[in-house]
Amino acid sequence: MSASRILLTVPAGYRPDWVLLYHGRDPEGLSERVEGHVLTKVVLVAGRPVRLRMEIGADGVGLDCDPALDGDDLETATGIARRALGLATDVGGLEARAADEPEVARLIGDRAGLRLPLSGSVFEGLCWAVIGQQVNLRFAAVLRRRMIDLAGMSHPSGMVAHPGPEAVARLDVADLTARQFSRAKAEYLVGAARAAADGHIDFEALPALGPEEAEARLAALRGLGPWSRQYILLRACGFPDCVPAGDAGLAAALQRFHGLEDRPTPEAQRRLMQPYAPWRSLATAHLWASLG
Repeated sequence: MSASRILLTVPAGYRPDWVLLYHGRDPEGLSERVEGHVLTKVVLVAGRPVRLRMEIGADGVGLDCDPALDGDDLETATGIARRALGLATDVGGLEARAADEPEVARLIGDRAGLRLPLSGSVFEGLCWAVIGQQVNLRFAAVLRRRMIDLAGMSHPSGMVAHPGPEAVARLDVADLTARQFSRAKAEYLVGAARAAADGHIDFEALPALGPEEAEARLAALRGLGPWSRQYILLRACGFPDCVPAGDAGLAAALQRFHGLEDRPTPEAQRRLMQPYAPWRSLATAHLWASLG
């Protein structure tokens, strides 16, 4: 039996604000839109575009799938929705320490319940990491939009699903440089996609590996430095103890949180984040949120 709507339960104290802010960072996005407490995202399920409409309410999240899905396809779509909503990650470990550790309590502040939303797929997160290298968020969103328009699959609603590796692998580097991608960024993106399409790496299998092994496989790809790898492990794989050292937002937040005169270097960022292990991914999310 096909299902077009199911109800996803959320834990007590669930905070949708940061989740919606993350997915709504590009108001003109082709693949996701945020209107009030409704997140709409078009994703690929079994090779076809499916629109997921997630309405966050007091009793949970109403998930509508268009077209209606069943079996494994419904399970896949539900998993993507849970990732997007931050329900695939745990907050209990870090929050439990707040009662005994004043610095953790100060970090969390009034944001108890904040969760870390993940990208729709690991490859989607990798694309964000590569596209976002050394450019501001606004321009990164423009570049991402152009790539999705070029290689994504359209849904009848007019929205477009983020492309998978096979579609990006079919692009020529010139297709992207003609749309304001730097040559290096275009080569890294197409190269990573072709590595997946050729069977050299399975991005969606990385979360099942340990973080060290997953990072080692990412390190074999051109263009993924320490920041990019840690960002992918955090935002796309959902590993709980990552530090995207070198991130401008993390540096600014740590400077403010600790009252530092200067922005901390990547090495100093790692040192300042060490007390939050093994929950440094969520601690990073709290620091990012503190800038809002």
